[in-house]
Amino acid sequence: MLKFHQKTLLSGLICCAVTSALVGCKTADKTSPVLKAQGIKKSEQTIQVNQLGYFINGEKGAIVSRTQETSFRLRNLQGDFVFEGPLSEPKSWSARGPEKFQFANFSSFSEPGIYNLTIMGAGSELSRQIKIDEQINQQAHNAALKYFYFNRAGMALTAPYAGKFQRQEGHSDLNVIVHPSAASTSQPAFSTISSPKGWYDAGDYGKYTVNASIATYTLLAAYADYPDYYDNLSLTIPESNNQLPDIVDELMWNLEWLHTMQNEEGAVYHKLTTLQWPGKDMPAEDTADRYVIGFSTSAALDYAATLAAASRILRPLFADNPQQLEQWLTSAQKAWDWASAHPDYVYQQPADVSSGEYGDDDFADEFAWAGAELFLATKEQKYWRAFQQYNKQLKEPDWSNVAALGYFSLAREGKPFLASKDFHTLQSELIDYADAAIKIYENTGYGVTMNSDDFVWGSNAVVLNKSIMLLNAFRITGDEKYRQVAQGNLNFVFGRNPTGYSFLTGFGEKSPKNPHHRISAGDKIDEPVPGMLAGGPQPGQQDKCDYESNFAAASYLDDWCSYASNEVAINWNAPLVYVLGSLLASE
Repeated sequence: MLKFHQKTLLSGLICCAVTSALVGCKTADKTSPVLKAQGIKKSEQTIQVNQLGYFINGEKGAIVSRTQETSFRLRNLQGDFVFEGPLSEPKSWSARGPEKFQFANFSSFSEPGIYNLTIMGAGSELSRQIKIDEQINQQAHNAALKYFYFNRAGMALTAPYAGKFQRQEGHSDLNVIVHPSAASTSQPAFSTISSPKGWYDAGDYGKYTVNASIATYTLLAAYADYPDYYDNLSLTIPESNNQLPDIVDELMWNLEWLHTMQNEEGAVYHKLTTLQWPGKDMPAEDTADRYVIGFSTSAALDYAATLAAASRILRPLFADNPQQLEQWLTSAQKAWDWASAHPDYVYQQPADVSSGEYGDDDFADEFAWAGAELFLATKEQKYWRAFQQYNKQLKEPDWSNVAALGYFSLAREGKPFLASKDFHTLQSELIDYADAAIKIYENTGYGVTMNSDDFVWGSNAVVLNKSIMLLNAFRITGDEKYRQVAQGNLNFVFGRNPTGYSFLTGFGEKSPKNPHHRISAGDKIDEPVPGMLAGGPQPGQQDKCDYESNFAAASYLDDWCSYASNEVAINWNAPLVYVLGSLLASE
């Protein structure tokens, strides 16, 4: 993924057939033709729905382009009308443009089945099929989680697990060169280290400590919050028959790589990439030298937080053999000590490197997150004091603002170790955020907690991370309104949005066919790897491709060219997994 500093971004601005295994850059090639959006029927243009379907218990609604009608009906496949409701008053949303729309709310209808949502017009009828089912998103969840298997570095993917998306091993990373920017006493420039395993970050083949950390933590949080659900979930991966849940097996692939990214002094390498973006090559064909590049305070603290969290969350599963977890915790404390001695070590992109930057120069949120995780792992008060000192105004998490992740852990596990006042303050701040998000949901009229300025790079991750905030409020209070609005956000991602796309590859009537993902571009298979979440609309259009709309929520292009809206990334899939897992586990 092309990584721009978020502050720069803000200013610049199935389901198809899936195999039995449930398989789930260089800058854009400007010579490639730009594909226009897939054609769909007039009714599909007029009525936007969650194309995967709706949970029985939850927010259910559709967006209807302005009509002369005031009501809608649901009709079963036998032709009987089973529900009727009013359309909302016409409204516009600045992120969508001036066009008026209405909302058809059928949340109170809870009979499972397949229905036609019908708008009766003067002499005509508009209709769109919907589905309501208890486990409607199970396949999508499994594919979104299995995406991480498909993005594994350093192993061949074979037919029993990958189906037709099998591929040869690439990037073993057993002899990674130390770039001069990452030289140290223990590892001088041009020496080599072994750094195998891990996940490819996005559409490219780099492995980035900062982004890997938030993605890994989000999956750890899913397991920590819903262990019974994940203990019984099989993904059909090579480790499926061992003693660990499959989600933990997948996490181990990345955690074991992450642990290799620290030198003896405690500093953490910022990234492992080639010097230049690869072409549209499969992993086995990309044979350029790979380097560990640079250090940063953010990498050290994100590393410390993630390994501390893993050492704690996974401990019950390693009760008979805790040595690896203990090594992770010791390593996390060592990274904290290095960061404390280097509190302003900003990553500087070397002149000979063009891979993703993940640049950041504000480390208060990283200190707060790492402090929270190390406090819970060690119970040492110095880490709690650090959380209190560095904590920032609460917002939904992203790779450059991770403070909320510490809130999630403290709200889950902190009650026995915190003063009652401190614990309830944490809970109250999460609830206050969720209440503000609900107001956005109500004000837009579109059934989503997004304002125009939320449509930044990776906007689908923004809406899903907002949903994680809402679901944490639901876990604290048990108030169904938070879960309902989180479901509304999911409905937006799966098709109830101005683009008309379900943004998960392989799922929905209209899903991305040409993501900015090198494996899908190079594997000679017509459809992309399923289960990948496209970044989503945002008006920055940094790739200079030919977009059909400049409105924030509609500025999306399904083309390889569009790395600004159509790339995929581990930190975008991870919150989708969490949200789907939460909703499925509590349905």
